[in-house]
Amino acid sequence: MIKKIFVFGLLLVCLSISAFSQESIKKDATTAKGRTAEEASKTALNVGGKMPNFMLSDSVGKSVKSNDLLKQGNLVVVFYRGAWCPFCNLYLKKLQENISQINAQGANVLAISVENPDRSSAIAAKNKIDFTVLSDPNFEVARKFKIVYEMPKETSELYKSKGFDLAAYNNTAKAELPLSATYIVNKRGEIVYAFLETDYKKRAEPSVIIETLAKLKADESKMDKKKMR
Repeated sequence: MIKKIFVFGLLLVCLSISAFSQESIKKDATTAKGRTAEEASKTALNVGGKMPNFMLSDSVGKSVKSNDLLKQGNLVVVFYRGAWCPFCNLYLKKLQENISQINAQGANVLAISVENPDRSSAIAAKNKIDFTVLSDPNFEVARKFKIVYEMPKETSELYKSKGFDLAAYNNTAKAELPLSATYIVNKRGEIVYAFLETDYKKRAEPSVIIETLAKLKADESKMDKKKMR
């Protein structure tokens, strides 16, 4: 009961400061010592790039290899900030609502955050998710995608004043976050779609994801037919 109250309170805090924190990100973009969200969006892996190989633990602690996932089909790789972020929870629910259409296009969804397997399991249960949720300690994989940035000091201090220390929560040296990025990766590990918006309240629309996957599936079908000739 206490845990539920804490989580609920944390979500209210995040919602109440979301508008202010977004303005802080813009204000501190040029003064923050760390890498900004804008800088990350410019250097992040993009269309035409190759998804880095990785091995992470899923929500039950089982090791999952990226190469094994690619053998099962194309991937929709989603990076989210954490269970504490209400916008992330809403987006994961939205993806779950569209999972049958995504799967029908020969793709699987993969959600990644810095949170440990226990928290990943909790978010999967809370949002009734049946796609893969992985734990990425210290943003190791997110750093390979080059999407990690440091939260502006003013925003970090604001969170702390509301009782939420992001670095301590994530068990990281700095208050860092990944862009709320979405990638579509084909079975060869090639990135064919990348959503790299710096505003964490904006996410890749499921309709766009499904449309992109449908085109990818059609192109792959044509290639297979050519090989059979």
